[in-house]
Amino acid sequence: MSNQIKRQLSFTTYEAYKKIKDDDAIKILFESIDWSFLPSLLKDIYPEGRELVYTPVALFKSQLLIWLGEVDSNRQLAKALRFNSRLCVLCGFDNFLKTPAHSTFSYFRKKIGKERYFRILHRLIAQVATLTADGRVNINSSILHIVIYSNDGKSICNCNAHRCKYQLKKKKSSRKNKTFVKHFVANSYKVKMTIDSVFQLPTEVILSPKEKKSPIQ
Repeated sequence: MSNQIKRQLSFTTYEAYKKIKDDDAIKILFESIDWSFLPSLLKDIYPEGRELVYTPVALFKSQLLIWLGEVDSNRQLAKALRFNSRLCVLCGFDNFLKTPAHSTFSYFRKKIGKERYFRILHRLIAQVATLTADGRVNINSSILHIVIYSNDGKSICNCNAHRCKYQLKKKKSSRKNKTFVKHFVANSYKVKMTIDSVFQLPTEVILSPKEKKSPIQ
């Protein structure tokens, strides 16, 4: 656990944090994500050095819990953070009695703007997807279909089945969803993300090595 995290947590929440197992999936995920890009994207709203009740990192960690399927809504999220010490400390809140209300998340999204909110969320999800390629976390294909290409051009996906469930679902679907594509580079991977135009959430990510290795001579 880093010294920065120790400083952020009160004694009570620090004790709760120590009880979380090292192989906790959410712990591994949050500690593996590079959050350092957030200050530059939000500096006009959250100037550096300003003391905040809730940091943008903590609020975005919380929002990722909804995407990951830990909770279904901001209302459930607020309740979980209030009564689930594990989720509270993993998100970085330092007081069990002062976790965000559900309206705080709505206000946060409105404050930074819908376009910027999803721009950041997509970038975070791109990082999460690459962590599955490294085997650090597992993401259910019902949340996000992830295709991973190797240097030799072969691919695998996270459907964990003989036949790709995602492709079968696309063929059976009668409604053609409008989508758009974004490209990222994260953790030595090129990330091609397909995003649903209505919900603004990614449906599929294709990962390929940032640099293909040359054949051995």
